[in-house]
Amino acid sequence: MMVISLRIVASIALIAAFLLPISGCGGCGFSCNDDDDGVPALLTLGFSDSLPEDLKQVVIEVDAIIFQRIGAEDVVIDTFTIKEQGLSDANTFQVDLLAYRGVNQLIVIKDLELDPGTYSDVRINILTTGVNNSYVQEADDSLKKITVSGGQLKLPGLRLSSGSQAFTVEFGLAQALQHQPGSDQYLLATNGIRVENNKTDATLSGQIDSALFNGVSPCDQKADPQKGNRLYLYNGKVGQEKERLADVFTSGSIETPPADALAPFAVASLENNALTGSWDYSFGYLPAGDYTMAFACDTEKDNSVEYNGLIIPLPEGQVYELTLSESEKAQCNLAEGASC
Repeated sequence: MMVISLRIVASIALIAAFLLPISGCGGCGFSCNDDDDGVPALLTLGFSDSLPEDLKQVVIEVDAIIFQRIGAEDVVIDTFTIKEQGLSDANTFQVDLLAYRGVNQLIVIKDLELDPGTYSDVRINILTTGVNNSYVQEADDSLKKITVSGGQLKLPGLRLSSGSQAFTVEFGLAQALQHQPGSDQYLLATNGIRVENNKTDATLSGQIDSALFNGVSPCDQKADPQKGNRLYLYNGKVGQEKERLADVFTSGSIETPPADALAPFAVASLENNALTGSWDYSFGYLPAGDYTMAFACDTEKDNSVEYNGLIIPLPEGQVYELTLSESEKAQCNLAEGASC
């Protein structure tokens, strides 16, 4: 069985259109589009993700990608030619999302010719009939079924202009993948899943000094210093209000977070570089703007739904404010006393 990792790039050049909010168009259909000069849009779409800890695979089987248009028929892609997988006009494809991290992605749609204009949303149909379709392989090699509400991920829409464009569906699994203890399955929700414009998005990556893993309490009591380490990225610069930085949570959290709690925009785990021995992180496909990044060494209990009240940053000084420009490839190395 061939699977592809957490970042899937659409080979249909479909997501290359600008993945912009569509609220400004109201109900005007294509009449509000200024880009229709008779030249079609060519969309390329890919999948990508950041790696959650302690999971070996997160595999989904996709049987359709649907682009819904305002005032026109939906565009349904239900056969896939994916060169990397050796597929030609296949009815479905599987992808291991964990194989596509940072800026890596799997192209699932390539140079798809579409009418320019506004597409209200992008829907991804996922097969969840059995554990052989969509599943998680845990650290002990056990397989757990993935479920998706209604069998479909509904993502924000986009606007396509004339010419070639590329977009990436960024699967933020630390936020989107939720273990369901009662059924011992995983729910894949849309929290943390974004569609991003490859042309304008920035990237952020770097190395982390392993001395940060267990230098302060309670991290100095960890059985394995290399576990429970995460980077949280928040929208905006928080200045002196670091107490607002919160762990991952949703509106479904049983414990109510503080009123001013700031949920992460994106989350990254660390990866040990086999060649250099360094600990690396990477955020791919980030919109330009201001961010606050914080490292925490005690995140093993961070539930993707529940507010856990974790101390962020930990160690205390591991918080960094950044401004990312369009298409910037930013680097920030984390260590005691470092700055970006």
